[in-house]
Amino acid sequence: MILFDYGQTLVVEPQFDTKLANLAVLQHASGHTDLSPEEICAFAEELFDLLSKKVREDCREIDNLKFQRLLYEYLGLTLDISYEEADLLFWDTATHGSFASPGAEETLSYLHMHGIRTGVVSNLCFSQNSLKTRIDRYLPNNHLEFIIASSSYIFRKPETILFEIALRRAKLEAKDVWFCGDNPTADILGAHNAGIHPVLYTGAHKRDFRNLPKLSFDQIDSLTDLIALIENT
Repeated sequence: MILFDYGQTLVVEPQFDTKLANLAVLQHASGHTDLSPEEICAFAEELFDLLSKKVREDCREIDNLKFQRLLYEYLGLTLDISYEEADLLFWDTATHGSFASPGAEETLSYLHMHGIRTGVVSNLCFSQNSLKTRIDRYLPNNHLEFIIASSSYIFRKPETILFEIALRRAKLEAKDVWFCGDNPTADILGAHNAGIHPVLYTGAHKRDFRNLPKLSFDQIDSLTDLIALIENT
């Protein structure tokens, strides 16, 4: 089985505009507040940053559904859409222009045709339902067995527990699984610590890849390189 990261691995998200996203959700808000839309956006970002500093240093995750509820109930505002709908609206607006990574569809198709199972394990504050919606949108012919978002499980990669949950779901031992992702710490170190063979994907991210973990892993510049890697193994 090959497990994949989501952002900048299976799908490229070239921008993340939180102000634009907050303004989109605010279009569905009603109630009285003395803050302007711009002030609400600034407050939302400040609050999220504060929470991030408190939890993410310990590899914990924020659940955006709960964050949106916290934000709007604190402001005394009511949404005319569900928090699940607001979650997806925020994400879609913030990352307008996202697209499937080059070669992702071809690679997933190859793996499926050759009986190699696939799944996703992603560090993400957005809900698993929102994640599935976006994956199905950009990769409609995927055959992913399951999708795991850290927002549902408290912990973030590189904590091994998310990888271990994936192994339990797949009913596989770590030696029978690879993990492909773009983050040297969360994906490569995390998979390695869980006993899973890591594959670093560098093709869709302008990350600095000079200081990499000193451990055994494969590195690919294109997702289609996975095909050659598999055939040569």
